Amino acid sequence: MHEIYLREVYVADMLGIFLILGAIFSGAWKLQKKNNEDKVLLGIIILVITACIADAITFSVDGLTGPGVKALAYVSNNILFLSNMAIGPLWVMLISLHINGAVSKFQRIFMLCVCGAITVLMVVNFFNPIIFDINERNVYTRGPLFMVKNLLEVVLMADGVVIYLISRYKSGGVKFFPVLHFVCPIFICVCLQMFYYGISTIWVGIAVGYTSLMLALQNENIFIDKLTGLYNRYYLDKVSGELKRKRKITMMMLDMNDFKSINDNFGHSQGDDALVSLAEVLEKTVGAQGTVVRYAGDEFVIILNNGDEDAAEKCKLQIKKNLEEFNETHKKKYKLSASIGVGVFDLEKGNVDKIMEKIDKLMYEDKRAYYALTHHDRRRGR
Repeated sequence: MHEIYLREVYVADMLGIFLILGAIFSGAWKLQKKNNEDKVLLGIIILVITACIADAITFSVDGLTGPGVKALAYVSNNILFLSNMAIGPLWVMLISLHINGAVSKFQRIFMLCVCGAITVLMVVNFFNPIIFDINERNVYTRGPLFMVKNLLEVVLMADGVVIYLISRYKSGGVKFFPVLHFVCPIFICVCLQMFYYGISTIWVGIAVGYTSLMLALQNENIFIDKLTGLYNRYYLDKVSGELKRKRKITMMMLDMNDFKSINDNFGHSQGDDALVSLAEVLEKTVGAQGTVVRYAGDEFVIILNNGDEDAAEKCKLQIKKNLEEFNETHKKKYKLSASIGVGVFDLEKGNVDKIMEKIDKLMYEDKRAYYALTHHDRRRGR
């Protein structure tokens, strides 16, 4: 079987590498939204290339004899197993960052526990071949706990899907991620390799899934604001239909105070920097509670997942508090502040456009109060 399928192994691994190289040279792995996501995507690229090379070496030395061959077989197999373990946490981080803006403490602990269990199995395997063994003929054989390790890796992949489903449920379908584009090719190829040893399909499946994921995420870029990395107004139009499925909706409209003064006094580059800083504060504050959209210019819209008035008011106060903390901790030329209109609305009594009109009026009431308190000329400070 080794001789029959070795050519197919090389073809599969080379295909995986070529697909990933295509993603590198096309720049498809660079998203507009967040630098941390780009780092995770780059990590997957490095992992796939490393694993494809290790996979080819593993199958090449299987059954061969000679000095150092057995050691090379152990090294290449362990690299593959470590790579199999690492893809799960990277997947979870990618989904968490894309949908929620951060990886929760619970998820970090959960991933650490699962990866810790796999690591323990691999360490024990050095002394007692419970996962795999290389026999006296240098032939790889699966150990009694091989499927346990695989099950733990499946748990990590499933964890990412669960994060997506929970987030989509809480947001009423407002948040989306091309989960099936990545998971389906991997699931099919993992099943093939598990039941038909002698062919190599796992990592080419991951490469196909990664490429499909990148294409889907690149299509999403039309809904991403290039300056701030937030969703743009087109996104709001796209999810309007999803929002109608929710009986109650909490929406905020936020407008930066003194934005014109920042541009006039410090230049448009500082104005852009202020918008980016404000976007970062909003995303950090809202997090998994909802979605932040750059609506137009210095105006932002926030869609919260719940329809609770107290939670909405608490979020509004937290935004203003975090802006004050930003001004204290970041020595910028400008000071960030914002006027916010917020309300909980029943979609059975009005559409999204009418809601936008209402929160726009509430926001301008807050802005008038701000300028009255600070004694600024609104026409100059807008």
